[in-house]
Amino acid sequence: MIERKIWLALAAVFTVGGIIQLPWAPSRFGAVFFLAFAVGCVGMWLMLRGREKHRACRVLAAVGRVLFVLFVVSFAAIQVFVIQSGMRAEQADTQADYYIVLGALVNPDGQPSAALAARCDTAADLLAANPDSKAVLCGGQGGNEPCTEADSMFAYLTEQKGVDPARLLREDASTNTIENLANARALIENAEKRDHESYTAAVVTSDYHLARAKMLMRRAGYEEGLGVPAPTPYPGQWVAVRCREYCSILGLMLTGRWTV
Repeated sequence: MIERKIWLALAAVFTVGGIIQLPWAPSRFGAVFFLAFAVGCVGMWLMLRGREKHRACRVLAAVGRVLFVLFVVSFAAIQVFVIQSGMRAEQADTQADYYIVLGALVNPDGQPSAALAARCDTAADLLAANPDSKAVLCGGQGGNEPCTEADSMFAYLTEQKGVDPARLLREDASTNTIENLANARALIENAEKRDHESYTAAVVTSDYHLARAKMLMRRAGYEEGLGVPAPTPYPGQWVAVRCREYCSILGLMLTGRWTV
């Protein structure tokens, strides 16, 4: 009886958390994540109700408990040891010949979203502190975007932040982080005529995304996985983006792509 009440209480908490996040597009992944767990908790409640009459319910209830414990442990481990550690940039990480700025959503008016603007602001500060460096602006055009993410960043940095256009390279064909990094490397080495051993590169992305981006940099063949975090713009996004990052990192780990 007590255990059934606990699962119902968890279902209620996850449901409320999901509904709160659902109306706001940047946090919608968190809403789906929470609502999926609410459904799972209701399923556990049903299995516990039927375990006295049906052996299958007892088996499924036992499996559900194990899966939930594994989720809690893995979620905590990834948040604390992977994402939090990845958000810390060492001094060496902030000095590079090229800063690879990863794309994010562009607003309907062509302006960078808050997350993308934060990445651009971080890149502008890095370029100001390192006058010999350049930035590679990465990101193609999504189906709901009026222009490529690279073009939106270019306009923002040159018009609003006063960055010299000659210091900006545009990579406007990629659709995900893996393509961002691969295309940026090709652009640097082909258009800039640089051998991969003759330059250093650091990725600039949102703090929660940095651990995965740095690992993917090493897998893409960069000599070092250097990175600089940009702040998450809204406190309300904190839960949603970390739920999404948990799923992405867990996917890399389960498919053996988390190690170089």
